[in-house]
Amino acid sequence: MLSEGSTVASEWPGGGEREWQRIDRELRALAKRRSALDADEMHLLACAMRIEIWRQLGMVSLHEYLEHVLGHSPRQATERVRVATALEDLPELADALASGELHFSAVRELTRVATRETEQAWIDAVRGKNLRQIEQAVAGRKRGDRPSDPADPELVAQTIRFDVRPATLALLRQAQRALEQERGERLDDDALIAALCNAVLAGNAEDESGRAKHQILIGRCDSCIAGWQEGAGTKQPLDEADLARAECDAQRVGEGRATQDVAPRVVRFVKRRDGGRCCVPGCRSARYLEIHHVVPRALGGSHTADNLTLLCDGHHRALHEGKLSITGSAPALEVHWLTHGGREPARDSVIVRDAELALSTLGFKAHEARSAVAIAAAAVGANAPLETVLREALRASSPKPNLQNKNGAPARG
Repeated sequence: MLSEGSTVASEWPGGGEREWQRIDRELRALAKRRSALDADEMHLLACAMRIEIWRQLGMVSLHEYLEHVLGHSPRQATERVRVATALEDLPELADALASGELHFSAVRELTRVATRETEQAWIDAVRGKNLRQIEQAVAGRKRGDRPSDPADPELVAQTIRFDVRPATLALLRQAQRALEQERGERLDDDALIAALCNAVLAGNAEDESGRAKHQILIGRCDSCIAGWQEGAGTKQPLDEADLARAECDAQRVGEGRATQDVAPRVVRFVKRRDGGRCCVPGCRSARYLEIHHVVPRALGGSHTADNLTLLCDGHHRALHEGKLSITGSAPALEVHWLTHGGREPARDSVIVRDAELALSTLGFKAHEARSAVAIAAAAVGANAPLETVLREALRASSPKPNLQNKNGAPARG
């Protein structure tokens, strides 16, 4: 607090500290204390998610708890939960927040792109920069990119604006509530718009044709495969998770004709067998369903019904982002959340992360490494030594004989 009669521009006798210097020093100290408090909140939020603290207080969700107890708006609560979850696996960023080296707004942006392998590089790159400069550094880069990697302007989040009447706004909020109740989780802006678009584009929800949901156009170069989605005459790039989703339930377009990976009759059987609902326990979604290969094709998985299941688009993306694991033979599947933000505690993240990194160095793609390690961990146990997990992951990723005919049905004989 300033003392009575103090003057900001005054100078202490004997060449001492000026008043503005003292204020500046105290404000900087306050910023460090605020960062330490934010770090404490992130840690406690992660603990609250693991024990589902809101249920002990009769509340229906963590977001309701954060709104009532901490005064966060729904948007703030969503971001705080996302950052708290990310920091569980980003110790350098968590330490930078706790020490006051980075403020919460900077850490919030860096958690969008940083991984355990890249977080220190990002901390070094943004040191001394303001929030706007940090936002510009992150824009156009995806998770796992380094600050030195070229930015992709197509990956920059787009802001859209609609002018609507109050009645239309009320309809939007009702639609959002209905979708969130069906999904059992809060939807961010991107998930909400995607769900609304899917509702229109999906057409007849009772479609029994078994036709694949996606058509994929793949452009090849000497060193990569690029994926994109066409919409109204424009092409938008697909990130790794969305491309992997599409690969599960696709028609291949080429040379004037389209071929479907999973035979329509197999798709119809899977939908009937699974009751037309997402296979994730607790998910009530019966719309926007997608076919998923339990064992990926890249790891030797087949198009037969026992390797196929139904996932809503939200859980399908979560799986290919490495947040969810599904193992077993359909319909007897085991579903596990791999992050602290899910319904179950995470497995030993150090073992999992090291095993995935080891597979990546052997040439596995990120989603292939995640799938192989998830299968291995389910087989040998969460606390198995790293060498055991790696050995089982490599065994699981070995090519398997394709015991199916061209239509996706089991081969006879």
